[in-house]
Amino acid sequence: MTCVVCGQGSAEFGRATMLGRYPVRYFRCVACGFIQAREPYWLHEAYGEAIKRSDVGLVRRNSRLATVTGAVITAFFDRGARFLDYGGGYGLLARMMRDKGYDFYRWDKHCENLFVQDFEAGDTDQGSFALVTAFEVFEHLPAPLDDIGEMLRFSRNILFTTELVPDPPPSPDKWWYYGLEHGQHVSFYTRKSLAAIAERFSLNLCTNGRSLHLLTERPIPSWAFRALSWRPAAVVLNGICRRRSLIDTDYERIVRKNSGEGPRRP
Repeated sequence: MTCVVCGQGSAEFGRATMLGRYPVRYFRCVACGFIQAREPYWLHEAYGEAIKRSDVGLVRRNSRLATVTGAVITAFFDRGARFLDYGGGYGLLARMMRDKGYDFYRWDKHCENLFVQDFEAGDTDQGSFALVTAFEVFEHLPAPLDDIGEMLRFSRNILFTTELVPDPPPSPDKWWYYGLEHGQHVSFYTRKSLAAIAERFSLNLCTNGRSLHLLTERPIPSWAFRALSWRPAAVVLNGICRRRSLIDTDYERIVRKNSGEGPRRP
């Protein structure tokens, strides 16, 4: 099998049972270490519900990511620009970021938009964002280069999360991140495979070496990115450079657009 990231050969790495009934074979690239589930034919069932009922940590993770995202934007990007949460789920992160004063929008082809319905991105918005966030997205991509290419049409900067494969790589029954119970994780990255992606798109890679990464056209010092991925440092920077929330202006905009609603303060 050919690695979908770097194009080199991949050897069978392990086997497992997905969703309690679907046999799956995993292949690992001999060059970059990328692990992929071969022919994920079960995805139509895995996405019967976009966000699993068992994902009780969703709100806490979004809160933490909103803090770090604000710090990364403050340090390296124009805070007054537009931003996009790609694969944004219910729109919770985009809403949190707007509450913090950042002009965030949301895009997701699998999940209903609940929290930022009036701030949904479309094809006409391509190229208009300073930064795309893609949290808990990369591990879901059967063909990562295709989807990353789509993200880059919105912005040449992508802040994303995905857990790096430990060294040595664990078998499918020894690492929770394979997600055998929900079936949605099909791609697993090493630092070397992320570097191959960066090279493929002529971008720079910053990573904290664990789960937070940045593909960017900017020459950002790796040490600075690693520092801001530490949440206490991000909290301090956000406190110093606090922005005015967009809650009130969003409320007025939505009321004007949907004039049948009564004048209730948010």
